[in-house]
Amino acid sequence: MILAMTLLALARTPKFGAWVLLDDDGKSVSRFEEHVSCFDSVTGQFYSCTKDGLVEHVQGIKEETFKNFVDFAHKHRVAVFGLVGDGGLGAAGVEYFLNDPVRRERHAQALADAAVKDHLAGIDLDYESMKAEDKENFSLFVEACAEKLHQRHKILTIALNAKEREPGEWSGSQSEDYARIGKAVDRARIMTYDEHEEGGTAGPVADIAWVKRVMDHTLALIPAKKVELGIPMYGYDWSPPHAHGINWEQFSKLPGADKASRDPSSQEAILTTPNGGTAWFCDAISEKPKIDLARQLGLRGVYVWVMGSEDPKWWDVLKPWK
Repeated sequence: MILAMTLLALARTPKFGAWVLLDDDGKSVSRFEEHVSCFDSVTGQFYSCTKDGLVEHVQGIKEETFKNFVDFAHKHRVAVFGLVGDGGLGAAGVEYFLNDPVRRERHAQALADAAVKDHLAGIDLDYESMKAEDKENFSLFVEACAEKLHQRHKILTIALNAKEREPGEWSGSQSEDYARIGKAVDRARIMTYDEHEEGGTAGPVADIAWVKRVMDHTLALIPAKKVELGIPMYGYDWSPPHAHGINWEQFSKLPGADKASRDPSSQEAILTTPNGGTAWFCDAISEKPKIDLARQLGLRGVYVWVMGSEDPKWWDVLKPWK
């Protein structure tokens, strides 16, 4: 026990970063600004893609918002990444450019150009609409992005679906070749959350035992120095008529939240809602073991989804980063 505690104390403190929303009520950005001294890097919701392989700033966000976000981070020596996702395109739209070498290359080049134009450290890929049969073309796309970004001295990061084995348990994870993608990117952010999500039955959002299994698989294929552990800062309310995601403010306002019980395995907070459902939340108590795990495994860092939704006590857990 003493040896284990000594090794943990000597383990390198992982870097800390988070995804930040730029189109919410401002809470996500303000929380980042309030705790900026904790951050090594931050990813802002910057880009959307078109099926033709073009890239544009997310519509509805003022250009001034993008610039102010980057300027503030740079002032405090925090690296900024631009998130690009496939939201709204669906699998058919993504495949339209993935399956065409010309459009695929054009999209990769557009992302590299955008990173330079917006003075970013790099691009964070977050494509989640692929099917299993897109695996080869998605790998080619990631490799093209890496080549073009590296030519411009920029960094490529990617958000990957969590899985315990290859090829994966569902189409999204099956489209991601961990070994091949791991060779191409500079940082792989494994989204170890939604073990149970709003489309299924109630349960832990991210049980530590499940996270460990995902990391065992990940580290067999991707070097630890490239891996950042994706940690949830949210929960779900599985109440009729339908389940939905909740932030800390919403969870804490539910009747009995101050006396919530804890799942013995995941340590997530649980309570019964007035209409007979259950709400689970990933608070500071349940997530600290994952930070300890990142240290034990020698991961590059942890990355949290999403700023503004967290338990306020998170920042006590994250004091080592200040």
